[in-house]
Amino acid sequence: MTTSTVPPAVPPSGAGSGSPSAAPFVPSGAKGAAGAGARGERLRRILRVVLPAATVAGLLAAPFGLDAFALATFTLGLCHGLFAYGLDLSWGRAGLLSVGHAAFFGLGAYAVALAQEHELSVSLTVPAAVLAAVAIAIPVVRVGLAAPVPDAPLILLTIGVGLLLQRAATTLTPVTGGTNGLSVSGTDVVTSYYFTLGAVACVVGVCALFLVRGRFGARLIAAARNPERAAQSGVDGPWVRSVAFGASAAVAALAGALYAPVAGLVSPTVFGLGLSTSVLIWLALGGRESTVGPFLGAVAVTLGQQFLGATWQGWYVLALAALFLLVVRLAPGGLTAAPRRLLAGPGPTVRLPVSARRTGRGPKRTNDAEGSAGTGDAESAPPHSGDVESTGTDAGVDPLVLSGVRKAFGPVEVLSGVDLTVAPGQCVCLIGPNGAGKSTLLSVVAGQLASDFGTLRIFGTDAGRLPVHRRVRLGVGRMFQIPSVLAELSPADNLDLARMDAPVTAELPAEFGDLAEDRVRTAGTLPLADRRRLELAMVLVAAPRLMLLDEPAAGLGPDDARRLTRELREVNRRTGCAMLVVEHDMEIVRELADEVVVLAGGGVLARGPLDTVAADPAVRAAYLGA
Repeated sequence: MTTSTVPPAVPPSGAGSGSPSAAPFVPSGAKGAAGAGARGERLRRILRVVLPAATVAGLLAAPFGLDAFALATFTLGLCHGLFAYGLDLSWGRAGLLSVGHAAFFGLGAYAVALAQEHELSVSLTVPAAVLAAVAIAIPVVRVGLAAPVPDAPLILLTIGVGLLLQRAATTLTPVTGGTNGLSVSGTDVVTSYYFTLGAVACVVGVCALFLVRGRFGARLIAAARNPERAAQSGVDGPWVRSVAFGASAAVAALAGALYAPVAGLVSPTVFGLGLSTSVLIWLALGGRESTVGPFLGAVAVTLGQQFLGATWQGWYVLALAALFLLVVRLAPGGLTAAPRRLLAGPGPTVRLPVSARRTGRGPKRTNDAEGSAGTGDAESAPPHSGDVESTGTDAGVDPLVLSGVRKAFGPVEVLSGVDLTVAPGQCVCLIGPNGAGKSTLLSVVAGQLASDFGTLRIFGTDAGRLPVHRRVRLGVGRMFQIPSVLAELSPADNLDLARMDAPVTAELPAEFGDLAEDRVRTAGTLPLADRRRLELAMVLVAAPRLMLLDEPAAGLGPDDARRLTRELREVNRRTGCAMLVVEHDMEIVRELADEVVVLAGGGVLARGPLDTVAADPAVRAAYLGA
């Protein structure tokens, strides 16, 4: 990869180079661009203050400018907006589509209605409804996340839960009022509006503080966009996404509790598919991954329904459907996407929260073979109670020991009793014909696949049933055959994410400085060689003690492949990090390998130096079919 150099500044004519007043020459076009950029940033800073202040002022003054019907409709829109905001925690931020989210909304609405009907305390029924929503949501999402594609199980299960609750509300007439529902009395319109506004502000504030911002928000961004890389960065993706889905159900239940006294009637339709699909439309129109978007979409549609629906009837529904299709087609980010992009300024539209940048949980490790630990700059928060931490330098303990590892897919046995040891600081290259089980073995070691039989020890710890993120805490780092980075984030944010949950962090070598400072480009737009460098930097910043590499030079040109090979060898020499590498290019194998292991037919066929292995007749037969 070539690097461009900036030509030396040329002093203006007539100014001596030694003159104190001499100034470097800057082209007028560059001056104009810099000035326009500075003015644009000043305008954005002003708008970031003025627009929220104006919004708050407008919300507080709404009762003074709206009649009773309009204010009641606007209050109903806020309830719908909180419902859409809750769905955004699941669909927008966790990437989990729920088509039956009204099940949770209905629980909150009936909690208030039943409390009034049967003279119960709302302070008991509403928390009970929220807990019930979470208790239903967590098993549902865990079942969904256990599937290769979570959306299909989630859609079916949430629809099923909604239909079941709707059926219960319809048939339990003495308790729920049956199909007629239950009437709910509320306070006057103005009091109801301010109470709803305050409750919405509190719920959104708590969610922003604990779920959207900070480290949890960063983990959620990673787990939703690239679960594979998130796990390799130490993020427990299923746990993070489950918490977000549970919080989404809780917010939906609270929205239902606010809705009941505003609507005045709670019937079984609050559990139905009609409301579940409506909230999807509100969120899609307003914009996902936004605080304002869900409320804008819900309020706009609610106001339109109340003021235009009765007059236009079918035409209004047709117009709404057309608007939805246009937004999905022309502005998939919703109606708030363009204003948000304008306020954010240049750079990626998805960014890590500022509080999650350039932080690491553990001490820093110096870039030497001893791996001595420094004090670091980590936050003092302890790791999760279930974390597996490495103990010291594990001197004398082999980084990886496999014994009798087997893995089958149905009747096909891919690994048939593999025995393999990687010694400290050793680079072992796995070679073999296609279908030999090399990538499968690497996935078993990393934790993407579970072995059917055998033992797997990482630095002396039995890791056979540990999830990926806990193996990362032991000191394992992985590079994939296709570079795995978070494409929507900048390179610097990718590195901050990799550093954030690492129990030990390391300073990057100077050759990665351009990536560490790049917050303008998105990682997905980088050339393949730079994405490979970024993936390597993400692994290195977490100070791994065992690196797993699956054809690291795949897709690279000869020059880039040689450069990457030198960097890997230098990493091995400088840090003492052991490596297990799957590679087909024998020149790369020759430069990297301390030992070569040949896999064929799911087992170890030969091992030793490359020249010795290459001369083995059994290896030649496996490759050439002799």
